[in-house]
Amino acid sequence: MQQNGAMRQRALQTVLLVHAIEQTDLAGDALSLEDRLHASREAADGHPLPAASDPPAQINGDSERFLVRRADALLARLRVRSPGVDRVLAAASCPIGLDRAIMVLAFVLGLGLAFADGGSRIDIFAYPLVGLVLWNLIVYITLIVRTFGSSGRRGQVAGATAARDAVAVRRDGFVRRWLARLYANRVRARIEALITHSIGFNAPLAPGLRRFAADWWEVGRPLFRERARRLLHFSAVLAAVGLLIGYDIRGWVLRQAAGWATTAFGPASAHAALVTLYGAASAVSGIPIPSAHDIETLAWTSPTAGGGSAGPWLYLIDWTALLYIVLPRLIAAIVTTISLWRRAASLRPPPSFGGYLAAVLRSLPAPTAAPPAASGG
Repeated sequence: MQQNGAMRQRALQTVLLVHAIEQTDLAGDALSLEDRLHASREAADGHPLPAASDPPAQINGDSERFLVRRADALLARLRVRSPGVDRVLAAASCPIGLDRAIMVLAFVLGLGLAFADGGSRIDIFAYPLVGLVLWNLIVYITLIVRTFGSSGRRGQVAGATAARDAVAVRRDGFVRRWLARLYANRVRARIEALITHSIGFNAPLAPGLRRFAADWWEVGRPLFRERARRLLHFSAVLAAVGLLIGYDIRGWVLRQAAGWATTAFGPASAHAALVTLYGAASAVSGIPIPSAHDIETLAWTSPTAGGGSAGPWLYLIDWTALLYIVLPRLIAAIVTTISLWRRAASLRPPPSFGGYLAAVLRSLPAPTAAPPAASGG
């Protein structure tokens, strides 16, 4: 369950939950003192353990594995009396409903932008697409700069996980910091709702569950940050997909014509702008960008006249969004998912657990010395 002394997410959540209950339930009303001692003996049986006098800084892989075995044993006893503890652990993992709501909003935003552009006609410059592409290019540049900047500073804080996390938080953008806080607050709110629902028949457990929510809010911050980053990537993909679907509905289903207004560009400058916007899509798809003369024939000559077939422009719009938004964001989401897995697999207990571990070990009875062998007569 652990690798190199690092706890996985669910294992650490279980240990945090048991620790919170023990610290708030001193009388043993929710988790009896006898059960705690029995779980300690069960977890220690046949396994190497550190000495109880070790300082808190000496907590290691063996002691973490001991805490996980003990917490699993106590969680099994808690389930018998309070089945809701599993729902609390599930609530701490991830607010799936929040993810879905934000991704649906992103898709609807992209769809709305497509229908808001040009009214009953499709503008071949696709200004909502231009806005999304520029925004994503700014994001990519920012991510590259931060990646190289953080790698340059990594050696300065190589031995301090907290320092690295603090630097990473400061370098996050406003949206990511806000979303990470929203994740954490949503987790606490879900746990509080479960506590409120069950407090009538399980009051002794409520203080421990509230402390667990607060502890996980602190310990799980790196995971909240990675989930927020991944959610933003997926939301960008869905916004682009919504935009594409909106334009395709307008062109293929509603049969709207495509054109442009000459007030913004002349034929030559319009051709140059379109080559800049759709050049990569044209190269990949093989769909040529019309010449300046052909583009001039697509100009809208009146509110109801002008323009031409939207088909080629829809393909160029689709390919541009795929190349500049969908594919890079999907790659970024995959990289972030791998980083999230690594974070979840390398979580460590808080420094205060050294004292908690020592107290648990001191509660164990001293091993009985084996009687000396009888000497032969």
